[in-house]
Amino acid sequence: MERSKACTIADVARTAGVSPTTVSLVLNGKSGVAKSTRQKVLKAAETLNYRPNASARSLALQKTNMLGVILPDIGSPFYTELIRGVEQEAGAQGYYLVLCTTSGRPSREQMYSRLLWEQRVDGLVLLTPRGNESFIRGIRGNGFPLVVVDRDIQARDDVVEVIVNNFNGAIQAMEHLIGCGYRRIGFINGLAGIQASQDRLRGYQIALQEHDLPFVSEWVVSSDFTQEGGYAAMKELLAVSPSLDAVFVASDRMAVGAMGAIRQDGRRIPDDIALVGFDDVPLAAQTDPPLTTVRQPMLEMGALGVKLLLRMIKGKAIEHPKVTLQTELVVRSSTCAHTKGVDERRVRQVDDE
Repeated sequence: MERSKACTIADVARTAGVSPTTVSLVLNGKSGVAKSTRQKVLKAAETLNYRPNASARSLALQKTNMLGVILPDIGSPFYTELIRGVEQEAGAQGYYLVLCTTSGRPSREQMYSRLLWEQRVDGLVLLTPRGNESFIRGIRGNGFPLVVVDRDIQARDDVVEVIVNNFNGAIQAMEHLIGCGYRRIGFINGLAGIQASQDRLRGYQIALQEHDLPFVSEWVVSSDFTQEGGYAAMKELLAVSPSLDAVFVASDRMAVGAMGAIRQDGRRIPDDIALVGFDDVPLAAQTDPPLTTVRQPMLEMGALGVKLLLRMIKGKAIEHPKVTLQTELVVRSSTCAHTKGVDERRVRQVDDE
C-alpha cells in the first residue's frame, strides 16, 4: 500500500488561511499571534493530523504532560533518591520526566533551563545546588512554573523552594558527638559558596561555641560531595590534626571516602576516630561499620517539589513558597552508639536558634 503524503506547515497554512510563518509561531508556542488566528491554526493542524493525535491535543491545550528535571550528577546516591521521589509523584499524576544533568557545571543549568522552556515542558524542577539565580527569577517572571529543590537561593516569594534545615542537621550531628564525649572534632564540608554548606558550617561552629569548645580552622576542610573528595579531605585532616577523635562529614558519599582514608592510616572506627555523615543514603547502613548520619527526607523532598509544581501548572496559589523540612539523626556503629547499646536510635530534631 502506498504511504500517504505527510502533512506540511504549508498545508496547515492553506487550510487556516494564514502564512506558514504564522503557523510556525503558533505551533512553537510563540507570542504575537491573535487568539482567533491561533485557534484557527491549531484547529487546522488537528484536522490535517499535522502531528500525532496526542501531540495535536497537547498543542490545543498548551500542555505536554512533561516535566523537565535538571540535576548535577545522576550517579550520586543522594540525587538518585531525590529523583525517585520526583518520578513517583510525577508518574502518579500522569506526567513524564525529561532529565538533564549538568555534570556539576553551573553554566549548564541555564542552558538546559532555556532549552526545556523553549521545548514547552509544562514545568521545571531544579535539583542543582548552585547556578544563575537571576536567570531563575527571570524564568519565573515570565510565568513559567518552576520549583527549586534542596537549594536555598535566598530569593523573593516569586521562587518556590523545598529545602531542609541544614543548620539543625549539623547541630544534631555535633550534639551527638559531643554527647558521646568527643572533644577534638573535625569537619569535612561540601562545596563552598552554596547555602547548604554555609548552614552546616554554621551549625558546626555554633555547637562548638555552646559547649565551650574551640573552633580550629585547621580542623575544617572543604570538599566536593564526592567519595574521592572525602578521601582526600580526610587525608588532609589526618596529616594536619592527627589527634582528632571525631569528624563530622557533610555527606555520606564523602564519609565513605573518609572511612577509606582512616583505615589506610591504620586507625579504627569508632575506636580511634568516630564519624558522622549527612543524608542517610541507602549505602550508609551498609558501610563497615554502619554510618551514623543525619537523615534528609529525600523522597519526600522530591515528591513535594512535584506537588508544588503541579499546583503552579494548574494556576493554584502557593501559600508558602519556601518549605523547610526537618532532619533526624540516625545513630549507628560509626560513633559511640555501638558501645552504649543505642544502635539505629533515631533522635528528634532540635529547635533552630
